Amino acid sequence: MATHDPPSDKPALRRLARARRDAIAPGERARAAHAAAARIDAHVLAALPAGATVALYAAMRSELSCAAVAAAAAARGLATAYPRTLDDVRRLVFHRAAAADLVPGRFSIPEPPAALPVVELAEVAVVIVPGLLFDRDGYRLGWGGGWYDATLAGTRALRVGLTLEALRVDALPRAPHDQPMHLVATELALHAGAARAEDGP
Repeated sequence: MATHDPPSDKPALRRLARARRDAIAPGERARAAHAAAARIDAHVLAALPAGATVALYAAMRSELSCAAVAAAAAARGLATAYPRTLDDVRRLVFHRAAAADLVPGRFSIPEPPAALPVVELAEVAVVIVPGLLFDRDGYRLGWGGGWYDATLAGTRALRVGLTLEALRVDALPRAPHDQPMHLVATELALHAGAARAEDGP
C-alpha cells in the first residue's frame, strides 16, 4: 500500500485496511510482530533506564501482538502498563499491569482491572500504539473512536506505532486532533515519523 495514494474517505480506508490485514496469515503476522519487537527493543527499550514504564496494548482481531515487546521490556527491568477506557470521557487511563492481569472490557478488548495502580501519563516513557494504517509522517488511522488521539495529546512520551510494512501508506487524511507517531515499527524497519517537540531547536 505504501506505493499508492489511498482513498481519502476514512471509512473506506478502514474497510480496505481491515481486509488487507485480515488476509495475512496468522503465522506471518506473528513473525512480523516478533521482528518489529526486536527493532523496538534494540532502538527504543535499550535506551530506557530500568524501571521506566512502557505502555502497551492488547491486540484486537488481527492487530500485531505486543507480547514480544512485553517480554523484551520485562527482560530489561522495565515496567509495563495497559490502557483502560473510561465511561465519562473519551480517553484512556493506563494501569500498571502484565498481560496476564487483563480482563475483558469495553468492546470485549482485554484491559486492566480498575483496581490496579494507575500510571500517570507523565510517568510513561514510551507508548506502543496500534492502528489500521500509518503514513510516512507518522500519522495513523485507528478505529475512529479517537481514544488514542485524545490521550496522546496529553503526554510527551515517545509514540511508537506497531504495524505491518504492507499497512504503511504515503499519506493519510488528517484532522487537527490527530496525533502522529514519532516512530513506526514494522517487520522490515523502524521508520521515523513526526519529530518530538523536545527534538526541535
